[in-house]
Amino acid sequence: MADPLILSKPYREKTVWKMAFNASWGSFVFGYTLGEFNSPQPNIAATLGWGGDKDLYITIMSALMPLGAMFGALLGGPLASKAGRRQAIIYTDWIAIIGAGVIIIPFTPSFAIGRIITGFAAGSFTTLCPLYINETAPPEIGGKLGSLVQLQVTLGIAVAYALALPLPTGDYNDHIFNYWWLCCFAFSGIIAFIQLLTFTFIYRQETPHWLLEKGKRDEAFKSLMQVYTEDGASNVLMTMEMGKKSATELSETGSEKGSFHSRAEAEPTYQDLLFFRKGYSKMMRLGFMLNILQQWSGINAILSYSTTIYSGFGGGKFLARLLTFITGLTNMVATLLVFPLIDKFGRKVLLWTGNLGMAVCLFLMGLFSDYIDAGVGPPLAFILIFLFFFEISSGPLCWVYCGEILAAKAMSLCVGTNWLCVFGVVFLFPIMSSGLGASGTFFFYAAICLFGAIYLMFDIVETRGISKPEIKVMLAKYR
Repeated sequence: MADPLILSKPYREKTVWKMAFNASWGSFVFGYTLGEFNSPQPNIAATLGWGGDKDLYITIMSALMPLGAMFGALLGGPLASKAGRRQAIIYTDWIAIIGAGVIIIPFTPSFAIGRIITGFAAGSFTTLCPLYINETAPPEIGGKLGSLVQLQVTLGIAVAYALALPLPTGDYNDHIFNYWWLCCFAFSGIIAFIQLLTFTFIYRQETPHWLLEKGKRDEAFKSLMQVYTEDGASNVLMTMEMGKKSATELSETGSEKGSFHSRAEAEPTYQDLLFFRKGYSKMMRLGFMLNILQQWSGINAILSYSTTIYSGFGGGKFLARLLTFITGLTNMVATLLVFPLIDKFGRKVLLWTGNLGMAVCLFLMGLFSDYIDAGVGPPLAFILIFLFFFEISSGPLCWVYCGEILAAKAMSLCVGTNWLCVFGVVFLFPIMSSGLGASGTFFFYAAICLFGAIYLMFDIVETRGISKPEIKVMLAKYR
């Protein structure tokens, strides 16, 4: 017999999860693209003939992906505003497919172009997937569904690491399986193609928020009916319209704290967002800070160079690749733990405690890197514990929280900043490691995480169980 509590819900939970899971495949492509260049670096260097310039090429190719992603994130917002969240994801799927095709042409220029194109798609997905999920999900389970983004990111990273394990660790030029890396880089295009098909033939409705923004009330109601019962859809539509009305009333007051463009009138301009005008200061400050703190925690220094880091602690290349896979797997498993926590403790507590835990782990990693010689065991343990804290805080909650508080243009600016930070971290990590040593680099990241914990403790606003229109009105009241 069915549970009466389940029957009393105004939404169809299984349908919501299916729609969110389908959208989150874009996040899988993002994660996979982020991790696919880590382990195969010597194999690619041999195939493309980088020779003595291998380290320089590896640094450049590592940085090209986040550079392309930054532009993808910046353009993803305007595309989502103009074409709709779903249609923008379909366009991005095509870009990901093209990028995967270009990158497996075994020449250095095509590899570089492919890194930029696949990076562009990854960056666009980071803007679009949280927006689509947040605007589709009921607020009661929005946190859990939003966590699917980070789960798929970590799954993509783990799969990328796993597929690289069969690559040879030597005799690159003569070993036939050295060309397996071409299949590894083509895999993300297959996933993008699957998502393209599901959005084209199964999930064919735009998000209700976007439709209402465009004045398509009947279509917005039809979109809500995918998820809600008829009464539930009517109530949610009424709430959305009341949120727009409240925004309009705040705009008409012209008060310093509360005036801003409502969705009913117009999207905010980039000038309003960048200069924190018309009631957007709190929203944009939180959006920028969450994205900056997420990346300058050092997460992508570890995920992009883990094979190199583990090689420095001793052991062969295969062991380093295996430990990299274990790192990716732990990263993914840790993400699962956030599902029961995110709606129980809320966003604020998890964010500041997670950053504090990361600061401690990074400090200890610095000690064991240069000052305490204990082999690979303790550094590996602290890296895995660091990943645990990251995946219950900044990892998923950056995407969840930004999806809750940001409109499309604001999302693209903040996520573009995220990818600019990824570019900085990935490009500077080899330089910092050479200049400051491994310990100095980890101490640097530890200081940033400690600052993040203090900042988030005082400035973050709890959004658990609050709808997006209500959050927008609430944040407009802050400076």
